[in-house]
Amino acid sequence: GKVAQFSSQAAHTDAMTNYNSWDKKAEELSKQADEEDKEEKKAADEALGLQDGPEGPPIAKAKQMREEMGEHSDGRKKFIAKQEEREKVITHTEPSEEVIVLSGEDETNIGKALRLRGSRGVTYHLKSDLDLLKLFVEDCRDVKVRISCRVTTSFMEVVRCSDVEIRCESNMQMTQCDECNKGPVVVIFSEPETIGDFFHQNCPSLEVCVPGRAAQKFGSDRAAQMCSKHMSSGEYVTEAVVRGEKEFPLQLGAAQNRGGNEPENRDANEPEAERPPCEETKWAEAEAKREEGNNAFRSSDFLQAAVFYTEAIRLNEDLHLAWANRAQCFLRTGDPERAMKDATRCTELAPDYAKGWFRKGMAYHSMERFAMAIPALLKAEELDPKNPQVKDAIKMAQLMARNKGPGEME
Repeated sequence: GKVAQFSSQAAHTDAMTNYNSWDKKAEELSKQADEEDKEEKKAADEALGLQDGPEGPPIAKAKQMREEMGEHSDGRKKFIAKQEEREKVITHTEPSEEVIVLSGEDETNIGKALRLRGSRGVTYHLKSDLDLLKLFVEDCRDVKVRISCRVTTSFMEVVRCSDVEIRCESNMQMTQCDECNKGPVVVIFSEPETIGDFFHQNCPSLEVCVPGRAAQKFGSDRAAQMCSKHMSSGEYVTEAVVRGEKEFPLQLGAAQNRGGNEPENRDANEPEAERPPCEETKWAEAEAKREEGNNAFRSSDFLQAAVFYTEAIRLNEDLHLAWANRAQCFLRTGDPERAMKDATRCTELAPDYAKGWFRKGMAYHSMERFAMAIPALLKAEELDPKNPQVKDAIKMAQLMARNKGPGEME
């Protein structure tokens, strides 16, 4: 009696806690119910003579939407294939003393964005006959890169690297360096004329060198993004932005004289230093850069579009549209974490802008953080209730949360 009762209770407990089996059974029952519904509808249509009859507007519209979604899916596949064609990822995880040479002799290297990703203990030489679109150095350790080639956009990004040395023999107008907080990251320019500006965040060991001049160490461990501009004096001026609610950025650490050291008793006949542009001018210039980004985005050049949006943000950090646009670029190029940060900044600047919330939700969705995605998408729906794309995204996030779990929370 007691043994049988215990066995019965144990079996009951197993049945109660076997969630996988329960889910499987529920799925089977759901499919069976759907099939029965279809059979009943088919029988009813045949009885009413509607099996080949005219379709009402709702059914016709649903079919049209399915066809459009199929076309969208095909378009996305083509876009992904096109992006893969425009990028090349190179990884070497085995340390080697032999220099790895990348040249234009390999046609697959030409005209592409090159990503040196996850390499360890190697040296790369990008030869002069190579023509790159952009250069990314990501998650590398103990790596040296010599850049002798032309980089069309003059843009380089260094992310999560340590003990990395990069020698620039070509012009590099903008370098972005993020989360390099372990070993040193040293960027060496062959000539002062090739030096550009740096955007950096949490890079305390960032160092910039030019032969014959003292090394410039302006990196910091601050979470805020910093901008270091190269002055004619050879020095760098580093600025951080502090934002108040609905206020213009307040620059910290900016030099009083951006052109270098100038005598206090300047000759009155000398021309005055160029004054910084007024806020209206900055706003107009930022909008112009944003429009360039829009044009690049329409051409599916999302990497170049992101560069233009970054320049727009640099000119006017309160331009919420530029943050939203760059978030969309990061979503298209598979970087949801940065998309989430940009979208969040957009919602802070413009809480009533639906697309900012929508892109924040889609970024969380891409990271499979569905419980974080749903509230952002619901806010987007509240602001733009007639947008079917938002409604579909909410349904998908809810479905994925049920199937995969809510994901990581804050």
